[in-house]
Amino acid sequence: MPVVNAEIASQLDQVADLLDIEGANPFRVRAYRKAARLIGDLSRNVTDMLAAGEKLEELPGIGKDLAEKIAVIAHGEHLPMLDELTHELPAGLTAMLALPGLGPKRVHLLHEKLGIATIEQLAAAAKAGKLHDVAGIGPGIEAKVLQAIAAGAGQAPRTKVATAEQFVLPLPQHLRQAPGLRQIEVAGSYRRRRETVGDIDIVAAAEPGALVMHHFTGYPDVAEVAAQGPTQGTVRLRNGLQVDLRVVPEASFGAALCYFTGSKAHNIALRHIAVDHGWELNEYGLFKGTRRLASRSEAEVYQHLGLPLIPPELREDQGEIDAARTGTLPHLVALSDTRRPACPHQRDGWPRQPDRDGAGSAGERLWLSRDHRS
Repeated sequence: MPVVNAEIASQLDQVADLLDIEGANPFRVRAYRKAARLIGDLSRNVTDMLAAGEKLEELPGIGKDLAEKIAVIAHGEHLPMLDELTHELPAGLTAMLALPGLGPKRVHLLHEKLGIATIEQLAAAAKAGKLHDVAGIGPGIEAKVLQAIAAGAGQAPRTKVATAEQFVLPLPQHLRQAPGLRQIEVAGSYRRRRETVGDIDIVAAAEPGALVMHHFTGYPDVAEVAAQGPTQGTVRLRNGLQVDLRVVPEASFGAALCYFTGSKAHNIALRHIAVDHGWELNEYGLFKGTRRLASRSEAEVYQHLGLPLIPPELREDQGEIDAARTGTLPHLVALSDTRRPACPHQRDGWPRQPDRDGAGSAGERLWLSRDHRS
């Protein structure tokens, strides 16, 4: 699988973080951060640009040296500079940057003065009151650090959903090539369109004995197979993103998709409704004793629970079930709801330049005042 822009941006950000901790020239650090933002925001894939013979040096802020490094990453090779920095500095130092009050300079001092290289060592030193020995770190910062660690800061980072999308979308397409696959859907917080995702959950329905798991672990972007069984598998992709696959019978697909989409709080609320009817709801279906009431589709499950199908984006147990009962679920904005404003003086989607006096025509001024306000 070609290297996507998010991977390139991630490596450039890592270089910037490590240079910052090392105390490198601020202008050099800033150049890598700007390059990471630029690459991450590009609408075209860098690998496609290179294949077309385009010069990366023509991008704003990208010099010859940076362009060469970006090309190395885009070609799927290890960036020697990043390998050197990673070897010189413990990887755990970058995780500390996520903690309040700990910028690169303080992380550098913590490592230099106290030998702290991991979140665990930092927590132990903070509990012992040793952070006071480092200049610029007082009781207030120490308390914030402990509070943040207790809340989970510094653990495995979450990925922006737009970034995860670059890695996620090709995977179901690959799995659809597996003989015996019937249905497949990405679930979890990704399907609920949360701003960030921790890992990716995929639910697939397949015939018994289908080679879906074989196709999953054989995906070209897989860096590590953490677990593999006939119906469950976990892999880690090249960018570090964890992906979990569940394979279920086609008759259970709807219930499994509902269960693994979540959220946990929403699922608990649905189970309470089922229990009130004397039923049981799990990832295999809605049951009354041993008799299956619903499971083939999500709509079927919700219908038997007395609810309309609730969109995944609303499944957070924040009033959506009561709204579904009363028929007041909000309308989710879709691409089809958007439109470009109509204007006879429009050019390429933007209003034409005002007349020489700066006022523009009366019709144009009216359109600008009503429909083109920022």
